[in-house]
Amino acid sequence: MGIYDRGYYRDEGGAGGRFRFGRVSALSVTTWIILINVAVFVVDAFMVRHGLPVFSGGHSLVEPLPPDDQLKTDKAYVDLDQFGRATPADPHRVGSVVFRLVRDEQTNQVVATEEYVVRPPLEALGFFSTWQGFHRVEVWRFVTYQFLHDHGNILHLAMNMFGLYMFGLMVEEQLGRKKYLAFYLVCGIFGGISYLLLNLLGRVFHVQLPGMLFTDVTTPLIGASASVFGVIMACARIAPDLPVQIIFVPITFRMKWLAYGWVGLAAFNLLFGKHNQGGDAAHIGGAIAGAYFIRHSHLLLDFFDVFGDSREKKGGRARKPRIKPPPEVLARRREHEQIDRILDKVSAQGIGSLTAKEKRILARDTEKRRRRAGED
Repeated sequence: MGIYDRGYYRDEGGAGGRFRFGRVSALSVTTWIILINVAVFVVDAFMVRHGLPVFSGGHSLVEPLPPDDQLKTDKAYVDLDQFGRATPADPHRVGSVVFRLVRDEQTNQVVATEEYVVRPPLEALGFFSTWQGFHRVEVWRFVTYQFLHDHGNILHLAMNMFGLYMFGLMVEEQLGRKKYLAFYLVCGIFGGISYLLLNLLGRVFHVQLPGMLFTDVTTPLIGASASVFGVIMACARIAPDLPVQIIFVPITFRMKWLAYGWVGLAAFNLLFGKHNQGGDAAHIGGAIAGAYFIRHSHLLLDFFDVFGDSREKKGGRARKPRIKPPPEVLARRREHEQIDRILDKVSAQGIGSLTAKEKRILARDTEKRRRRAGED
């Protein structure tokens, strides 16, 4: 897709100017987000033989397996405790499946198995799932999953980064660097929350309604799509009538209709589709967050406040609390301001320009000054 040439998308500042469409500033937050996503993708792609096992479900056995001396170990039952040892099954390779054998404490018989899928190391540490984010309370995954993409699907990364490149700078210029980064992360967080709630309702509480996610609670969620959906919804608010053309299709849309169309497709697939419903659940959450926070961006001011309150600072120094002056002080201030305005009028237009009321006010003030002078 492309955006037609507009004033706020042109390079108007020369070498020191801000970004305009067609050139990415090396200092923009959008640029850094794109670089981090690409770097994570490349690192995980090069570590395909150094993956980490991630829990993907437990299975009870109808008949206990025999003790170790009678158990024929094959690649389907590589004990997780032996994961670090060399085996013919090469369990370190991404995509391998290994099992943890759960034993009876008294008989030492295997009574259940826990399945683990080997995933790229950064993905294993950062992806989001209902099991990891909710059951294990690994809340950092609400943020880290936004920077991960399927190591075998470069198109997933390319589409998200292209969408961010096309629309991110418009939102960044509108909000400023710090608020924009908070906006981007918040949209992704709400995408994770949307996925979590629908998965809990569908899988855990068995709510039989369209849109519920009945996938396993260990199913991973990765990708920047939720944040990008939020960015596109923000653009629909900032420049709703900006013409946008989809690549290879000679059709021009207004920005708002493009945004609403993408969200509508995601909602349709969530309610009636099967493929990538979990991803579309996150897309809807990110879009809702984007539409809300672009209208209430002041709520993003203290997103990064951990050890202090940025709302109490100005110019790097803490602001003193404002104390309202007593009524008599306020009255004197108003009186002095009124006298100053009258004197300015006399200076500019002469004494004859004053109204009768202004002359009385000036006379009272003159009398007060004479009395104070006499008392002194």
